[in-house]
Amino acid sequence: MSLWLYKRDKSGKNIVWQVDFDPISVMVILGLLAALLSPSFFRDPSVIGIFPFSLLTAGLACLIISKISLYKKGIWFSFGPGPMTKGCAKLYKIAYSLLGIGALLLIVSLSAMRGA
Repeated sequence: MSLWLYKRDKSGKNIVWQVDFDPISVMVILGLLAALLSPSFFRDPSVIGIFPFSLLTAGLACLIISKISLYKKGIWFSFGPGPMTKGCAKLYKIAYSLLGIGALLLIVSLSAMRGA
């Protein structure tokens, strides 16, 4: 399997890069990381409580970084990634994804603590 990257050079000509990789190797690496990290979660469950807060912090940092480009242009109030550059718009979407997942995990962990 290969990953195709499309770029343009200075003259505007399209350049295609083909990067070969094996998706099974990615799954093996993720499985090994999970096997190495999961015993610490089962020994010390308080580590699981830190994870939602780290996602929220990373999401907030990404949101601030993506909004800085708008603040430099003098746009103080905007909703959505419309006036942003392509890279900042991707970072904006990643930020809200991280914030949503972090908030969801925080709510789930708080409800699990109340039930216990």
